Amino acid sequence: MEKIDLQVAQGMIARYQTTRKALIDKTYGLNDTQSVWFDIASFKEFVAGLPAETTGVRVYLAAYDATQAKAPNQTTLVFIGTDADETDAISTGKVLISGFDPQNLGKECPPFCPPPIPPPVPPFTA
Repeated sequence: MEKIDLQVAQGMIARYQTTRKALIDKTYGLNDTQSVWFDIASFKEFVAGLPAETTGVRVYLAAYDATQAKAPNQTTLVFIGTDADETDAISTGKVLISGFDPQNLGKECPPFCPPPIPPPVPPFTA
């Protein structure tokens, strides 16, 4: 991972919301996810549960189906461990090593939202 400036992060989030999220909202007629929150204990448990062979974690963008109760049809995240070749169960269609199982169930926003994100500081271009 690489640290980025707070203003850069705000601009990237604003760009996503005005381009991708806006398109998803319009196309699918919903107020799609703008963030996903995971409690630190669950995140640490996920990392601690990865086998020793784990060399990284891949995060997939995904979408719930209409039957998911808390955030139907919304975008979510799926976390999965990778091996030395950066391979994971999603890309191979099978769990490679016990513990590389996909993980989900954070709190999507909406409906579980933090206070509004302040507008980005210029310069910002869409």
